[in-house]
Amino acid sequence: MHRVAGLATIAGWVLHTIALVARGHQIGRPPLGTLSEALSVAVWVVVLLEMWVERQYGMRVLGAFVFPVVVVLMVKASAARPPALGTALVSAWVWVHIGLALIGIAAFVLNFAGALMYVLQERQIKVKRQGAFYYRLPSLQTLDRLTYQTLALGFPFLTTGLILGMVSAPASWGSVFTFDPLAALSMIVWLIYAGTLAGRAAAGWHGRRAAYFSIVGFVALAITLGAGLFLPGKHGS
Repeated sequence: MHRVAGLATIAGWVLHTIALVARGHQIGRPPLGTLSEALSVAVWVVVLLEMWVERQYGMRVLGAFVFPVVVVLMVKASAARPPALGTALVSAWVWVHIGLALIGIAAFVLNFAGALMYVLQERQIKVKRQGAFYYRLPSLQTLDRLTYQTLALGFPFLTTGLILGMVSAPASWGSVFTFDPLAALSMIVWLIYAGTLAGRAAAGWHGRRAAYFSIVGFVALAITLGAGLFLPGKHGS
């Protein structure tokens, strides 16, 4: 059954790749010009990372925690009506800004999945109740390492993406201080993940505390993406 699911995942990812390439060819630019397009690309990166992490960690149950998020992202991407492409997306640096931010977001999806698995497994061990996932989930040490490594992977990409966004803002919007809901919320997300990474590196956070902060960070990220789809702003849906 797992082999069939794995082959289906690969087939779906390949078809998604073809669809993205076809879309880019059709519109004559990278399919990143709207938030709905960017979410579709984010899903592509998430699935790629999921397949790699599953292979590296031998974590067959990972997909059960990642793919519900993938489905939600795809629903959000397909539900939004893409507006006309604005003049903000004329610089190559803007494409790099979006691409790097999407890699960071994809890594944080895996970070969230690892944190959720950690909390679930710890609770099963604590109450001495062997639930459905008890024997399928990795050890707490492995899950803690996964959450740290995905956080350490995603944070530099998100940081660099945000910096490039601020650098390109004057040319795109006329001022770096132009208010945009998505940009403002993104800074809150960045602060949460920065605090979590600093706590792990400097204060020795690990285990449950680090997992809870990762979950809070992802909730803030989900709110940010939802706001970007439905609130007016420079980024558009």
